[in-house]
Amino acid sequence: MFDLADPSRARGEPTFPGVILEIDATGQVVHSWRGRAAPPLAAHADVFAALDLDDTTIAAAQIHFLLASAIGASADDWAVVAGDAPSALVRRDGQTLSVGWEPVVEGDAIARVALFAMIGAAPRGAIEIDDPAEINRMCVDALGLLDDCDAALQHLAGDPTARYCVHRIFRNLHTIKGATRGTAALQKISNLAHQAEDATEILRHSEDAAAQVLSEIRDALRALRVAVGAARPRGEVDDAMTELLVECRPVLVDLQLAVNRFTDYDVSAVDIAKRGVERIRAASERAEMRSLLAQCEVTARAIDHIAAGGDVSPAALDDIVALDRQIELYAAVYRELAAADNGPSLLLAMASWKGSLEDRGGSFASLASLVAGVPSLREALADPTPLAVRRARAVLADAPAMFEPGRPRDEAAIRFERVHSELQSALVALERAAPAAPLGELRAIIERLSWIPLAGLGRRLIRMTRLLAAELGKEVTADVGFGDLTAAPELARVLGEILVHAIRNAIDHGIEPAAERLAAGKPAAGVIHVAAYAMTGRVLVTVRDDGRGVALDRVRRQAISRGLRTASDVALATDADLLELLFHPGFSTAAAVTSVSGRGVGMDVIRSLAQERGGTAVLSSSPGRGTELTIDVPLEVPEPPVAASPGESRGGSTRRSRTSNRPTLPYSR
Repeated sequence: MFDLADPSRARGEPTFPGVILEIDATGQVVHSWRGRAAPPLAAHADVFAALDLDDTTIAAAQIHFLLASAIGASADDWAVVAGDAPSALVRRDGQTLSVGWEPVVEGDAIARVALFAMIGAAPRGAIEIDDPAEINRMCVDALGLLDDCDAALQHLAGDPTARYCVHRIFRNLHTIKGATRGTAALQKISNLAHQAEDATEILRHSEDAAAQVLSEIRDALRALRVAVGAARPRGEVDDAMTELLVECRPVLVDLQLAVNRFTDYDVSAVDIAKRGVERIRAASERAEMRSLLAQCEVTARAIDHIAAGGDVSPAALDDIVALDRQIELYAAVYRELAAADNGPSLLLAMASWKGSLEDRGGSFASLASLVAGVPSLREALADPTPLAVRRARAVLADAPAMFEPGRPRDEAAIRFERVHSELQSALVALERAAPAAPLGELRAIIERLSWIPLAGLGRRLIRMTRLLAAELGKEVTADVGFGDLTAAPELARVLGEILVHAIRNAIDHGIEPAAERLAAGKPAAGVIHVAAYAMTGRVLVTVRDDGRGVALDRVRRQAISRGLRTASDVALATDADLLELLFHPGFSTAAAVTSVSGRGVGMDVIRSLAQERGGTAVLSSSPGRGTELTIDVPLEVPEPPVAASPGESRGGSTRRSRTSNRPTLPYSR
């Protein structure tokens, strides 16, 4: 919320590189402040005239509706009324304003609305980055991080003294905020992540977690998840069930033809049936639909039985046909749930229904009245035959996974994954046929086919640098050199997460404002150099800026004031010792917490992520010349440790987040 006591406002010079307008219910500007790079502000009291906006557009109507709905309402209602506020406005001269909205609260009510507007670099970046696939990638990553937060929060509820859970929640929220900041379509997510950090702040200063605090954090995480889901482009990306159907539809036809041949005691279609089941099995595993995966195994055994002896029994045919009918039931339930207003609540209830009924030995038919709006599921629950009961159990178990976000993939990526899966299957068959053959090198080559180039990550980092620098009123360019380096998808994601925090720290803490740089004899624009090098089994990543360097005196003072070191320890500490303190959770040299930094989380995230992958993070700095961060991690991602405690997902089962492949880690140290 907009803070009327902000000292920067008292000086009349907001740090925001644009304009801030306080608007009343009639659209009149009550107060205004201009910052660096502010759009021209006319001497008009009306907000539309002041910013040279056409007051007959749809965006203008949205603004009027926002003002009328928000002002006078409770501060708690802001998230609802501000959901449809425009994030970009087009002036009469054709220039685009990137805008944000905050309530000005007096007492418990919204007295006015503050509009933040910026012109120039931010709109260009927003146009570049507001690509549906890119937006989806960010949302998918955010959902994976939120899954991890939920697991940490659940463990914290059982063990209020688990400090590592607190650090992990903070790390994830800080990553979400940094990755979505500066993107017009995701700015609301960034703001909510910052507010969630505020809700979590109290845990960093207490020995345990009170139930009320955990409830507030849980509400904040829920609001974030809703915002992320709403931000995902509709019609541009797929969920898990859509992706599964794309994979399965073609091979189901082959499976049906194979069944027809088997019925006529023609076993020549065995190979076709095997390939079809293998593709369905791989798609089920990607979608984390465990019951469908189990049915694939049953069907595969039935086909193997036919292949081994040519015995086409009715039971084997039933097991093959069951897979086709199970997928058709999944598709029908998916369509009906997607069309139902209460679809999400039904999904959440299904897992508990299944577990409670099995515990009590109840009948699935008793649920029929509860799913009246899902006819296909109601009919399946009412059918007492063994195969129907098996399908009903399966859909109840797998339905919550249907609407999980799919990975951002294009057709080429889908075809490649299919070929890669077929190559792996062929390798398995070759290993069985020639167990003594030296196939290790071939296996490594096939695995590396799934590695992805880091060039796309480089482009995202360059855009992020430009956007954040403009927001902070600095001139910064990013020189990113990844060459043709490739890495496993999970490692590429981890490196991206590390580099987001590293670049944000460099821009906010390292690079000086243009005037300060010129006074020091430097170019007005700072430069951040990012490079990655592949070595023997490892990748070395460096992030180097030409900024002011780390203020070691400030580090010394903070170390003493926080009780991390005594005055005598600090006096004897080397520069390397002091730089190590920057990786300590919660340590920050910032004078105040802002929406960009000050929490002392960024460097902690960097080292923790590197260490979780068996790597290291080292910092070096030279006063007045800049700072360099070096990350050294294995190219092969190590096996994740076995979870010491369950990480419950939204579906209620212990699992990895499919969206980010983030392992469920133990929440203790």
